[in-house]
Amino acid sequence: MTKEDPAIQILLDQTEELYSSLLRSETTLANTTCTEILITLKTAIEKKKH
Repeated sequence: MTKEDPAIQILLDQTEELYSSLLRSETTLANTTCTEILITLKTAIEKKKH
C-alpha cells in the first residue's frame, strides 16, 4: 500500500514518531497533532480499502 501511495508512508512515519513521543511521555493522545495524524491515517487507509 505504501508503494502505491507515498502519502500513506509519510503518515506512517509521522505515526511512528508520534508513538515514540508517547512512549517518552513527550506528548499525550489528547494532543491536537496526534489526533489529526491518526484521523488522516485512518481516512487514507479506509479509502484504499474501498
